Amino acid sequence: MGKQDVLDLDILRPKKRIIRIGGKEIDAGFVPLAITWEIDNLIQELREFDDERIKNEPGASKRALQLSCDLCAAFCYEHDELTSNWFMENTGVVQINAFVGVIKETLMEAYAGIEAYPGNA
Repeated sequence: MGKQDVLDLDILRPKKRIIRIGGKEIDAGFVPLAITWEIDNLIQELREFDDERIKNEPGASKRALQLSCDLCAAFCYEHDELTSNWFMENTGVVQINAFVGVIKETLMEAYAGIEAYPGNA
C-alpha cells in the first residue's frame, strides 16, 4: 500500500476550556454543530441588551439574565440536569457572567477560524 495523504481535521478542533460547575465539567471551548443555531439565536438576542436598556426598561435585566442562563445551559447539553432553571436556582451573577465571558471568547475564536478557513463556511 502506498503512502497516503491524510487531512487531519482534528487539528482544527479548538483547545479545551473546561468549566466546572455543579460538580460537572463542561468543555466551553467547543461549539458542537448540534447547538450552533441555538447559541447563535441566544447571542443575537443578548446583543439587544445594552446598559441603557437594562437600566431603563422594566424587566430587561431579568430577561438578559434568563438569556444568559439559557446560553450556559445550552453549553451543558451533555448534562441534562444543568438546565436554565438549574442555573437560575444554583448560581450567582458572577458565575453566569464568567461562563458567558468564556462562551464569548470561544465564539470569537470560532469566527476567526471560519475566516481563516473560508472554504469551510
